[in-house]
Amino acid sequence: MLADVNVWLATLVAEHPHHDSATAWWRRVVPESDTRVAFCRITQLGLLRLLGNVRVMGEERKTLAAAWAIYERLLSQPPVVFAPEPEGTEQQLAKLSRTAGSSGKSGRFWTDGYLAAFAQAGELRLATFDRGFRRFEDLDLELLQPGEQR
Repeated sequence: MLADVNVWLATLVAEHPHHDSATAWWRRVVPESDTRVAFCRITQLGLLRLLGNVRVMGEERKTLAAAWAIYERLLSQPPVVFAPEPEGTEQQLAKLSRTAGSSGKSGRFWTDGYLAAFAQAGELRLATFDRGFRRFEDLDLELLQPGEQR
């Protein structure tokens, strides 16, 4: 299972509006015997960036070292892994870019497209709160339900 950065952040930050939904998902997924919850380079860097962003974290903004320590702490949990890029990811991304929609001009495509291609090439389910991933056909997608706004 590949978790989107929005799932990682909501799981970690108690004040996040989707924290309850993310932690409920985590408690449901983790006990499954062989389920691994993966970071890829994009989600790793995205989480590290957001943890240090004052607009996201406010007074709880993390230093570089503190953000990295949080990431390492996550990796020390048995279900969490860092997944290297699966073979075929680039080819899948190229394919998705050709079928991305009528305009094909959105700069917003690339990160989501990469995560979709990564998940497809690696035969991984993608867990996210982002409804925009529904545009990718044949993506094994788990859309988490947003929690109540706090």
